[in-house]
Amino acid sequence: MSGLVPGWPLAIFRIAFGVLYLDMALQKAPWKSYGWLEGFIQKEIAHPTFPVVAAFLRDVVLPNLGVFGLVTFLVELALGVALLSGTLTRVAGFAGFLWQVNIAVQAFNVPGEWYWIWPLLTLPLFTFGASGAGRVLGVDALLRKAADAAPERGWARLVRLAT
Repeated sequence: MSGLVPGWPLAIFRIAFGVLYLDMALQKAPWKSYGWLEGFIQKEIAHPTFPVVAAFLRDVVLPNLGVFGLVTFLVELALGVALLSGTLTRVAGFAGFLWQVNIAVQAFNVPGEWYWIWPLLTLPLFTFGASGAGRVLGVDALLRKAADAAPERGWARLVRLAT
């Protein structure tokens, strides 16, 4: 174990978050017509945090729900796989953090949404990214070992940054 990695408790938390994202992706799968996604977007439009975001959702996202629904499914599936397996966890953590902040901006005023859900969904992702949480019980440990044996340039540098 090296660097900022706190160890197996964070790895277990990361794995649980990976399962959460896989569940979220599967709820909005294309073969389920993107599940509850369209209905939730309708709520975000009806109760906007920012009117410009509601206009974007109404005028761009809903008419192209197939594209945006597929992107949502694929992003959440990728986050789930990355976190569950501990692969490129820094990238997944920071990307997931930005993904959840984006959703929070859209959904903050939706009635029935618990406002504390946003820190509870964003801050762990930030922590996974900042700590390199995939280096314990994850593929990142293997990637890191290979990168550490290579010269400090090219692919090895990228792997060190991403893990």
